[in-house]
Amino acid sequence: MDYPTLLARLGEGSAHPGGFQATKELIGQISFPRGTKVLEAGCGTGRTACYLASLGCNVTAIDRNKDMIQKAINRARISNLPVRIVQADAASIPFPDETFDAVFTESVTAFTQGSSAIREYWRVLKPKGVLYDRELAFARKLTTVQKKKLQSFYGLHHMRTVPEWLKLMSKSGFHKYSASHFTQMKQLANDNDPFQVIDHELFTKPDIVAMMMKNERLMSKFANVMGSIVITAWKA
Repeated sequence: MDYPTLLARLGEGSAHPGGFQATKELIGQISFPRGTKVLEAGCGTGRTACYLASLGCNVTAIDRNKDMIQKAINRARISNLPVRIVQADAASIPFPDETFDAVFTESVTAFTQGSSAIREYWRVLKPKGVLYDRELAFARKLTTVQKKKLQSFYGLHHMRTVPEWLKLMSKSGFHKYSASHFTQMKQLANDNDPFQVIDHELFTKPDIVAMMMKNERLMSKFANVMGSIVITAWKA
């Protein structure tokens, strides 16, 4: 079992830095007008997609993990919210050019072929569309050994510092972009997701329990250097 599937089986809806509280704060700062066509790339169990829909956005959500997609579909159905949910990779988005007013994504680009995903975000945005990407970032460059540890467990493709993310954005088609200050990873409090469905059988499997414990150890080990930034990029 890989890490994204573990999250899906746990029903985790906000595993990214800052959790769902940070998501709500960012969306509050953006203040999408009702009817805004938003693509959420890497929707996970659909928590953010449903929140955006509850605010009046016209939401399409994608994720490449089939277990996540099923839970997102169930969440939208139970919530009675009109979210279009499609299994797809952020690096190969199955929608026409210039479809969306905004792309919203959190801790997803680091898990993809980043330059391909950013090109896809640009492609599906309408002219004057905006990308909002809360992305995993590091306070300093990691050693090769450290990168291998994180890549092998989490499947990360990118372990970039803020300047390295900005350098990647400079090679994109976006005509303007910025990044917020680096925010260190914080321990997430239980925010009581009412639609979280946990597969409790996982806790009876020694290998899965060991995987959960390894995640805790890695989070603790890299706590001082791992965090996030918010990249905002505008299409001409």
